[in-house]
Amino acid sequence: MDWWQQLQQADVLRTIFLAVLGAVVGSFASAAIYRIPREGTSLLNPVRSHCPICRATIAWYDNLPILSYLLLRGRCRSCKIAYGPGYMIHEVVMSALFVAAGSSWALQAGPWAMLVVLVVLAALWIAAAVDWNWLILPDGITLGGIPFAMAASLLVPELHLGGDLTHLPWGVDWVGLSLEDAPAKVAFASAALGSSISFLALIGIRALFSYLLRQEALGLGDVKLLAAVGALLGLEGAVWTLLIGVASGAVLGLLNIVRMTLVVRQRRRRRGRTRVLKSSVYMGWWLGRLFPFGPPLVLGTALVLLLPDQVREFFLVTWPNSLRGPLP
Repeated sequence: MDWWQQLQQADVLRTIFLAVLGAVVGSFASAAIYRIPREGTSLLNPVRSHCPICRATIAWYDNLPILSYLLLRGRCRSCKIAYGPGYMIHEVVMSALFVAAGSSWALQAGPWAMLVVLVVLAALWIAAAVDWNWLILPDGITLGGIPFAMAASLLVPELHLGGDLTHLPWGVDWVGLSLEDAPAKVAFASAALGSSISFLALIGIRALFSYLLRQEALGLGDVKLLAAVGALLGLEGAVWTLLIGVASGAVLGLLNIVRMTLVVRQRRRRRGRTRVLKSSVYMGWWLGRLFPFGPPLVLGTALVLLLPDQVREFFLVTWPNSLRGPLP
């Protein structure tokens, strides 16, 4: 029995291993989220982690994921200023995502599948956090994700053909391919079609709504991200990702507008202005509408990546049946 079979069968050991690995990757992700959008810094410069306030280099024993944050109570050992909860949130979320990946289809598909899923989850979280804070999606993840996903389709055709390699990806029959062809060939064709069609479709949607709204309706980063998703999960995966992104983005956008309205009202009342409802609602809408679409797309991508069969069943079976209503 090899190490992978042992890891498959040892549920507790696998969970602990993935939780610790996820926390370590989350620590790296927190550094990437801080450095990527800032000029003069990169993943390799500076080499050592440092306090963003006093710039003191962080010792290795103060850089242990989750544990060091708890022991230091979220403060720098040198200047005693609090970092904020973001660092531990990144580590905890990545740990949870890695554990979830350990219970997904990738466990049965093999170590290459698990590696690809873990790398994608880390990249998605970094992209979502950067977009949330800075309203930008890093090209290294969006554009860089396209060749990565193309290569992943050759190593892990299950990303496109399902865990049992019996799900014919959307569009590959247009180029004369079927399940009788080599899985890697079918998956690579699905990746190429999914990426190109997703890019062209979203470019068209962006142009249309930008013309109708007389302002930029969608960032180019979102277009490039969906192109990478199409390469990773095929045309079908990109469609489900976009639908989940639109639905969750609408909900989050409305909540953000309500939040900003309440914030504006509270600030104005503190200044002694009582009749501010109308202007507060307007300002809340004006400020709250500036909502990044990257995080909802990342949510959709993660769901389709980890739960492809469940997402497919929801959109093709559960949702249509609920719209038709109960049978007489």
